[in-house]
Amino acid sequence: MLNIDGIPEIPKPLNCPMPGFAKGTAERKLLEEAIKELRAQDPEKVKLPLMIGGERIVTGKLADCTVPHDNKRILGRYSVAQPDQAEQAIKAALDAAAGWQRIPWHMRLNVFRKAAYLMETKHFYRLVAATMEDLSKTPYEAMIDVCELVDFWNFNVYYAYQIYREQPDTQRFSFNLTDWRPLEGFVASLSPNNFMAIAGNLATAPAMMGNVVVAKPASDTVFIFHAVLDVLYEAGMPPEVISVIHGDKETSRLLGDILLASPVLAGVHFTGSTETFDCIVGAIGKNTEKGVYCCGYPHRACVGETGGKDFLIVYDDDDPKTVAAAMIVGGYGYQGRKCSATSRVYITERMWPAVHEELSAFIDAIKVGDAADFKNYMAGIISEAEYNKIVGYIEAAKADGSAEVFGGSYTDGPGWFIQPTLIVTRNPNFRTMEEEIFGPVITVCPMMEDDFRSVLKKCDETSPYGLTGAINTGSLVTLCEALQQLRYAAGNIYDWKTTGAVVGQQPFGGARKSGTDDKAGSKLNLYRWVTPRTISLLHNRPQVPWPAYLDV
Repeated sequence: MLNIDGIPEIPKPLNCPMPGFAKGTAERKLLEEAIKELRAQDPEKVKLPLMIGGERIVTGKLADCTVPHDNKRILGRYSVAQPDQAEQAIKAALDAAAGWQRIPWHMRLNVFRKAAYLMETKHFYRLVAATMEDLSKTPYEAMIDVCELVDFWNFNVYYAYQIYREQPDTQRFSFNLTDWRPLEGFVASLSPNNFMAIAGNLATAPAMMGNVVVAKPASDTVFIFHAVLDVLYEAGMPPEVISVIHGDKETSRLLGDILLASPVLAGVHFTGSTETFDCIVGAIGKNTEKGVYCCGYPHRACVGETGGKDFLIVYDDDDPKTVAAAMIVGGYGYQGRKCSATSRVYITERMWPAVHEELSAFIDAIKVGDAADFKNYMAGIISEAEYNKIVGYIEAAKADGSAEVFGGSYTDGPGWFIQPTLIVTRNPNFRTMEEEIFGPVITVCPMMEDDFRSVLKKCDETSPYGLTGAINTGSLVTLCEALQQLRYAAGNIYDWKTTGAVVGQQPFGGARKSGTDDKAGSKLNLYRWVTPRTISLLHNRPQVPWPAYLDV
């Protein structure tokens, strides 16, 4: 191990600045140039490898990195792993553990500080452009995504530094310390297809704390994951620390099962569907009962963020235009493909016409199309499978005589596009008031005054999720009452829209069926990736065993 006699000071970071890309600005020009350069690349030359033991492995089976808003175009192809390569990835990660842990913690953390710096400066516009293309995000949404990963890296380094500084009291006759050890074994990182920042954080948060990782990014977003990896490698992260495998529709589940069944699994860092996380937790429980694991209990470090059915409760004393704006940003930003997206709205019959008028004007102004067209507020749905799922909900609502559907048109060419959709029902238990859709669909339930008095209870009991929510009211008394009655209905709650958590400001996560509420973007998450050892050294060790009271 490198000997350095000194403890560096790691300052508390500031959030990454967020450019607006307004017309005529320098940042707009730089982004347009980055988009043009990316689209000029030959996708046939882009073959994204598996990363096992620091080696790039291109397999015989390749799958397409499809552009959602132009689904006949690809960004490249990625290698599909076979089961034996998942086993190799686990072994390679374990082989890298000793070397990674020998690096002093401050040198290790500095890798991620440097990666954040490179992402914020040298590679910022290239990564925003890649996020736009691979995830079909508009410039604003892609910029937020890139800035969020910069913040994850900077703030997690600072939080790790704080954890290492947490030490027990030492008396004059002893010396006590806590050794914040990495987990024994490897951490499986299983990421979703809607945020590059989440994918980057899932793999790197455990690695920061000295762990080795096997990462399996979502098959729809492999291209942007490799762009993130390239920044980490440039910053000095040894490539063997994070093994990377990819699956397609046929193999993805099998690869995940192999990771979960490994005797040396130490933990799981996951974001995705509730159904998948239920399977992960269930598999770990069954394997634990069978005595599969040899490195402890992986459920202790099984961290998951899953779905949401995020609510907006609107009181009559709020401003209709403010409410309508919250619904647009929360429900239609990034096509509603956020687990925090506004998807159910409770409002009085008296307030609804005024909000509807403002909302309709906003919706009429929304354009949907190519993510690189700066006139568009929304772009494409990530895949054909998710497009079909959302369309199914829309068509079912149209066929139900108890609901009105505004908008709701869609097309699958040249991309998977769905127009902003508004469903209005007087049934608070209507299907789209209860089930997560993960698309640009908001359901509004106008209620009579007498029924609205019990809206907090109805909201709390309607959905199994507990992720985000918002209370729109001008009354502090009403706000406090709602916060109390909805104390467990949301892990993040706001007074305007349901989205927009910022690292370091609003630690993000929910409970109930929304996950383990380990709060990404806070110190709480990092505690999961260490196992503390207490060391105590006495200055004057006794030579006799007898206590003073004992007459010997």
